[in-house]
Order: sequence, then structure tokens, then C-alpha cells
Amino acid sequence: MNAWDGRTNVSAYDEVEAMSNYATQLELEAYRRERLDKCKPYVRLFRALGAPTGGLRVVDVGSGSSAFLYALERAGMLQSGLAIERSATRHGFAERWREDEGFRRVTNLQANFAGVELESAAYDRISVIDETYLYLRPQDDAYPALLFAAARRALAPGGTLVMDFRNDEPVVAEMAPDGREFTVDLPETNAFASASYRQLPSVDRRLLRNESTYLARDGTTREKVEITEVCDVPALAASLSDAGFAAVTVYGDLARAPFDAASSARAVIIAQR
Repeated sequence: MNAWDGRTNVSAYDEVEAMSNYATQLELEAYRRERLDKCKPYVRLFRALGAPTGGLRVVDVGSGSSAFLYALERAGMLQSGLAIERSATRHGFAERWREDEGFRRVTNLQANFAGVELESAAYDRISVIDETYLYLRPQDDAYPALLFAAARRALAPGGTLVMDFRNDEPVVAEMAPDGREFTVDLPETNAFASASYRQLPSVDRRLLRNESTYLARDGTTREKVEITEVCDVPALAASLSDAGFAAVTVYGDLARAPFDAASSARAVIIAQR
């Protein structure tokens, strides 16, 4: 497998959120609280977009620990949630969390989203958040189009596809050919004390190789490699329009600030069925 083969993304998260990362129940509960806190801006966005009486019907693609859907359920905004996650470890974490805390409105599905047959016109929102979209094209060039087609079929009239991811294009444009390195200290609630990153752009600067080394609090390390797309956000918005979405709006953050391709750290895209 070559250095730019995005199929490495399939196994990159095999050890993320493994139950063995949490030595005590207190550590596990602290991490769960951290995940829910990180979902608060997404919950605020979904509230601002409006919710029908009885709650939203949501599909979350690349759902990880299912924290976002659990946060929606806790906020009283969820009628039903379908969490689609490919990683067996992260799916297992989500299921344990669901059982421990009695979440009733979320179904966790371990699957490749491209192989899931969603009921037609049955959902109010489909979310693809927290960088998930950036992993798709490197894995399979057909995945973005498959995602758009599946979302358009599954959304009820007036429903929305919500995508949120890093806007890496301005960062990569200034990046040296040999990339960059940096280290981030992680919250005490995380199983790891810090994470060191090396990012390397492809020759055409349309892909980014992300090498991560996580330092655990016991001194051991874990490593993972991901290949992400350096997304041309205006071109993506045009693709959504071409795929049949009636209204496509791009924002620069979850508070719906204006998007600036040259300076916005993130892109938030809302496309209406």
C-alpha cells in the first residue's frame, strides 16, 4: 500500500476509544463528558436550524462514539438517530455507552455507509461532521457522489445534509513541501496526555497525509495514519447543487459566520433537500 492510499483510513481508528484505554469507571465517565461537551456547538446549530414537534430523525455518518446523537437525545431534540460507524472499536464503545446510560432513541450500526440502504424520504437531517467528509474521497473517489445521492434519497422534503470539516486549503497552500510538525496537550479526561502530528502534502496539494503519535499517561505510545482530502469548498458546494440539492449554503463555523476560503478554519455546509 503506497503512502497516499486512503484505504489506510479504514483501520486508522481501530484503537481509538478502545475500552482498555480507560483504567477506571471515573476515567471513562470523564471522557464521555468531554465528548458531550464537544458536541454542544453542533447541538446549538441543529436547534437553530429548527426541529419538529416530537424531535428530529437523524442519520450520523462516521458517528464514532455516537456522542453527537446522545447529546441530541439528552437535549430532548431527537425522535430517532441512526449512527453509522465503520470502526468496530468505536462502534463497541458507542454500544457500551448506550447500554450504560440507557439511551433509547439511538441505533448504532457498524457498517460502511455506502452499503447501508436508508429508507427513502424518512429523515430530517443527515450529518457528516468532525472531519468525516475529508476521509471519503481518499478511500474511494466514488464515495462523495454516493453520499450525496444517498442523502438526497433519504432526506424528507425540506430536510438538510449538514457537513462540517477543516478548511485545509489555505494551510496547505502555505505548507513547505516536507510538511509541518506540532504537538498538542490533551485534556486530563483524555486517555492520552499529548498528541504529536506530522502533516505532509501530496505533490498536487489535494491530499494531506496525517501521521499521529499519541502519548499515553503510562508512557506508552500509539500511532495512526490518515489520508484526508484538501477540499475545494466552493467546488464541493457546486457539486451538491449539481446533485439536486435545492439550497446550498457555506458558513465559516458552527455559529454560521460567513465563509472565507482564504481564512476560515472550518467549513460548515448546509444543503437542503
